[in-house]
Amino acid sequence: MPLCPIVARVQVICTSIVSQDVVLDKLALIGPYTWHEISGINRTAGTTTIEVGLKHGGEFFAYRCAAAAAADRSVRLFSFVVAPGDFVPCARFKVAALGDLLELVVNGHTGHA
Repeated sequence: MPLCPIVARVQVICTSIVSQDVVLDKLALIGPYTWHEISGINRTAGTTTIEVGLKHGGEFFAYRCAAAAAADRSVRLFSFVVAPGDFVPCARFKVAALGDLLELVVNGHTGHA
């Protein structure tokens, strides 16, 4: 299978002040995938904690966690995370405000050169 790059951004409006996940939709390509960057950003305000990682069904596997104390501050994972196609990138926002613009940014690929 030839290399197929993936670059995507998902934005949602916060509807839960406790915890909200922003998830990349299931991918149509056959995995495994290699993720190079998974980032979570609150575009509106600071967030107590942002966790980034992979989600599989109801399970969340966090690979990086940090506080983003101001708007537009990101929590980023730069790595080579290899995962099956049903594990999708996710940013979990804890204690964001209702109406905040929450964003997940990913880049990676499937296949090989």
